[in-house]
Amino acid sequence: MKLILSARQHQDADRSAVAAGMPSMVLMERAALACASEIEKRQYDMDRVLVVCGTGNNGGDGVAVARILCEEGYSCTVFLAGPEEKFSEQLKQQLHIIEGFPIPVIRARRMPGEELADFHPEDYSLIIDALFGIGLKRDITGIYAELIDRINHSELPVAAVDMPSGVNTDSGMIMGTAVRADLTVTFTTGKAGLYIYPGAACAGKVKVKQIGIPLSRKITKACQLYTIEHSDLDYLPKRDESGNKGTFRKILVIAGSRNICGAAYLSAKAALLTGVGMVKIFTEENNRTPICAMFPEALISTYRDGAKDFPQLAADMKWADTVLIGPGLGTGDTALSLMREFLRLNQERKIPAVFDADALNLIAAHSDLLREIRFPSVFTPHVGEMSRLTGIAPSDIKSSAVSIARHAAEEVRNTVVLKDAATITALPNGSCFLNRSGNSALSTAGSGDVLTGIIAGLTAQHGDYTGVAAALGVYIHGKCGERASEKYSEASATAGNILEFIHEFL
Repeated sequence: MKLILSARQHQDADRSAVAAGMPSMVLMERAALACASEIEKRQYDMDRVLVVCGTGNNGGDGVAVARILCEEGYSCTVFLAGPEEKFSEQLKQQLHIIEGFPIPVIRARRMPGEELADFHPEDYSLIIDALFGIGLKRDITGIYAELIDRINHSELPVAAVDMPSGVNTDSGMIMGTAVRADLTVTFTTGKAGLYIYPGAACAGKVKVKQIGIPLSRKITKACQLYTIEHSDLDYLPKRDESGNKGTFRKILVIAGSRNICGAAYLSAKAALLTGVGMVKIFTEENNRTPICAMFPEALISTYRDGAKDFPQLAADMKWADTVLIGPGLGTGDTALSLMREFLRLNQERKIPAVFDADALNLIAAHSDLLREIRFPSVFTPHVGEMSRLTGIAPSDIKSSAVSIARHAAEEVRNTVVLKDAATITALPNGSCFLNRSGNSALSTAGSGDVLTGIIAGLTAQHGDYTGVAAALGVYIHGKCGERASEKYSEASATAGNILEFIHEFL
């Protein structure tokens, strides 16, 4: 796992490093060296490099990058935006240093009613964006918006220093407008805005570089946002060579409704592929034949559409170690009765449960159901379902995804997986995991059912660590999507294709 600090936490870390004796110009020099090194590795056409700098320390980073690249023999030009009276002290120092270098410095100017003068990005082969760093708090307007618009319309490769200018560091939202970069070189830790859309779409390839800023115990202890890395799969339990299908745990999948069996199959199959010993599907009677044909390894119990009582469910609950409920279940009277019966039975058993799809829709429509969930659980809403559960508009959820997921987990005292292009797993203690795996191949019918099955399978094997199991499940699901897109393309991969690659990560 890797830390993700907020903009304020990064600024606190910078100040602490300087207060401890690390000269701020040394930090700037190391940041510039890291940027220049990463840019050179990309093998861009660097015949003519334009470095667009703002008035703050991000602009100072940019000037230093121009000097370092000039020392390597590249032709660099610095374009300064903003009035001189707003230049930071470090920017002024960097400008003084390059006075002896063959680096032209152009200052932005515009006569009233005229376009921005002396800014011709089309005359260059590479643009380095050093307009704004992590401290941007207001929407970009005026001359800065015009600069960004012309950078984006140049269609040249762009490398951003720390953050693509205009992307909110913590939320990933666009502050009026934003530079669309191909590469972002950021420092110390990743930033949420580089991984959450729409900011992620502006960041391009993200490289995190260390520049000598130590993270104090106070800062790391306060951090509650992390990314899952491939090495974290080591947290998964080791396979017991002396085990059997019973010791590898049993999952009950309550899913599907009359003549709707695909979601039940996908979620149950995914659960089995995570390594659990047995899976039983509790579904409507008409689904028995197709599920038996598709999935002979699964056990099946059934009920009749319109039923009010579910006598077999009690026995199945005693059999199970974990329950997955919701995919394809429906939201009618039968589904509601089934949901209530499951909750009643689990007041005694208190086995972990994963709530997805229609189970969440039922909770949204019948808020009293939530009060009955007093056992370890994982809720897996997408943005639309979260909106129905909370009453918050989808656009507002997207703009504050981490804080809303965290608040929801604290409210229900259980794990919440807020599914989106960058899925967030929030634990009731305030910790959140921001997923970086996956691509648009996951945007297909049934993909969420596969994710739910993976989470349920890992939850069954992970004991009480439902939050970690959920976060690892999200990561594995994303990696399976990447592998499926390599074989079938992002456009053509199906949920069934995602299943094919679960084994590679276990």
